[in-house]
Amino acid sequence: MDWHGTATFDPEGLSWAQRDGDACVVCHKRWPRPRVHVGRLPDSSRVLACLECAEALLPAVSATVVGFPAR
Repeated sequence: MDWHGTATFDPEGLSWAQRDGDACVVCHKRWPRPRVHVGRLPDSSRVLACLECAEALLPAVSATVVGFPAR
């Protein structure tokens, strides 16, 4: 799963490990090492998240309501 997020994260609130991709940008988990690219920092560095957090960051799929014909 590599959804190439377009989000830009503010590095001010991130630890060095999160900025370097050694820890999940959301939950700070270091092991297993985060692998999913979910956004960028203002300097164009990649921001990574663990699989569970990356799934939570995915944009919600908009539901399509289909009307059925009346009988």
